[in-house]
Amino acid sequence: MKDEKYISNLIGAFATSVSTAIESQISELGGRSLSHEAALVAIHNHPNETIDVLSKVLGLTHSGAVRLINTLEQEGLIARKKSVQDARSVVLCTTQEGSERVAEILSSREAAIVKVLDHFSEEQKQSFTKLLEVAMGNLTDKQSEARRICRLCNEGVCRKLGCPVEGSIKPL
Repeated sequence: MKDEKYISNLIGAFATSVSTAIESQISELGGRSLSHEAALVAIHNHPNETIDVLSKVLGLTHSGAVRLINTLEQEGLIARKKSVQDARSVVLCTTQEGSERVAEILSSREAAIVKVLDHFSEEQKQSFTKLLEVAMGNLTDKQSEARRICRLCNEGVCRKLGCPVEGSIKPL
């Protein structure tokens, strides 16, 4: 039986390796920062949210989020519009070009992960998935943290099957 320090060390090394592979794969798209790409994916996944919500999801100050949004808007990847629910608020959504960029980002992320899974048998993939669902389901019970965890996720996939992170979250 392996001890907890060994297991913790393996999980840490695995998480670091996968994260590095994802970041490397995404950086090959055009040299933008991971925050830039994560913001774009987060806006795509949750359109019509405010800059305040995005700043919490990305762990940025409000002014940092505003600068990032300004850049994304100047690049034609997102648009600001008045909130339907509160005319005083501005909400964010991706443009057609932004949505196309999100597809590229998610494809790059998937390519990095597929390299890991290629070495698993189908049975190992199913076992690993079950363990990941338990682990991911225990990471948080808060929506803002769930969105932070899933800021680079292809939420279209999890929405169909049920996201283990958002299983029992509290609203923002």
